[in-house]
Amino acid sequence: MNGNLKVQSVSVDSFVLKQKRTYKNVNIHFRDEDNHTLKLSNGKIVILNIHSLVIEANSLSFEADGWSEDQKDPVTKGFTAPATMLNLRFYPHYEKSAN
Repeated sequence: MNGNLKVQSVSVDSFVLKQKRTYKNVNIHFRDEDNHTLKLSNGKIVILNIHSLVIEANSLSFEADGWSEDQKDPVTKGFTAPATMLNLRFYPHYEKSAN
């Protein structure tokens, strides 16, 4: 799913996503029940574990734990750092129907 992402809050200032910033042309891939992939337009990847999701008229609001891709251990597939708590709002891009 492609769209724009507004970061409402981040628990760690040094995290890839910055508080109160909007990222354009973001792709969210809802992979499985637990972890999802967020790819920014600059190529950076964030792994999300979504805890709560609210579907609104034109956006998705969710709270999640997040890790940058380089915090994932290639052997154990676990994370080498504690999660960063995130509060995000995603505005999907809609394709207009020809009808």
